[in-house]
Amino acid sequence: SKSASLANFPDAGKVSDYAQEAMKWAVAEGLITGTEKNGKIYLDPQGSATRAQIATILMRFDQKF
Repeated sequence: SKSASLANFPDAGKVSDYAQEAMKWAVAEGLITGTEKNGKIYLDPQGSATRAQIATILMRFDQKF
């Protein structure tokens, strides 16, 4: 199982403790790549995902697994 550092994301500290390992895995697998805002890439873990974002994550999952 892969794991990536979330340190490159300015809002990494907002990822809930229970979601840390899952988020690290999803980033390592390329399922979640973040959203660009003001020239920086954010995870926005406390935000809401759009339908298009969820569809992209599911398509990436389906292609990989």
